[in-house]
Amino acid sequence: MNQILYTGKTKNKGPASIKSVIRFFCISLVVLGIIFIGEGSYALYENYSVQNSEVESTPDFKFEQESNNAVVSITHTVGISIIKYHWNDQDDTIIQGNSQNTVVLDTLSIPSGTNTLFVTVTDDNNKIYSDSYEYSYDGICIELSVINNTDIKITASDVTGLSYITYKWNSEDEIRAYPNEDDPTVIEQTTSIPSGLNTLSITAVNSSNHTLTKNQEVRGVYPPKIQLYLDGKDLLVIVTDDEGISKIVQQLNDNPEEVTYEGDGSKTTYMYRYVLDDSPIIVTVIATDSEGVSQAYRAKNY
Repeated sequence: MNQILYTGKTKNKGPASIKSVIRFFCISLVVLGIIFIGEGSYALYENYSVQNSEVESTPDFKFEQESNNAVVSITHTVGISIIKYHWNDQDDTIIQGNSQNTVVLDTLSIPSGTNTLFVTVTDDNNKIYSDSYEYSYDGICIELSVINNTDIKITASDVTGLSYITYKWNSEDEIRAYPNEDDPTVIEQTTSIPSGLNTLSITAVNSSNHTLTKNQEVRGVYPPKIQLYLDGKDLLVIVTDDEGISKIVQQLNDNPEEVTYEGDGSKTTYMYRYVLDDSPIIVTVIATDSEGVSQAYRAKNY
């Protein structure tokens, strides 16, 4: 009986094989761990880089004008703690922001002319930001013009519109005037100037209820008043002047012989009587008051 002899080696399925499997599994875990740790580190680094690259939040200032008021709107993602503002080089006005994200200042009266408004914001992180804006506003304007030394014209104007004006002489009662419906930006009034030195007081009120008052001393310069009356056959010359009469020169029929009165200005009324016959006459009277204002009068009876 033939026997077949097998001289090859048989695979070992014992303890040596198990060790190999365990070693492979451990190496795989180590590699995966390194990968996960690397990904975690990259994520942390990436997040840190993003945080560091964020742009700093700053407040947004918006400057506007309504009538003669400046309007400032301030918006900030960080709460607003304190707001300070001032015109030109004036002192600051301080307003509490109360950690709001939006604050509107809408009652800032613009001074007349061209002025700069400075605004400073302190946020809840104690960071400070500033901005400024230049505003122009002509304001209420009151102008006076004298007419013939007897009347004065008052012109009040405001580009934003006027509500009314009041004016008075000395301690007299006020007179109120309103604008024309077609043009609410201007009010014009003419008033007679009292004789002598007087104070004219004017107050103009615009559509925003802002006022401007002007006091102006005005001298009413009136020439002497000369009147001639017939009293029977006599001619009366009467001169009056509230400021006082300083000199009167009279001529009858151009006679070089003059009737002259000179005074110290204390006399306010002068009267002279001519006794006449039925012949034609020409009378010339020149009167000067204490202010140096003269008036001439010439009359005839034919």
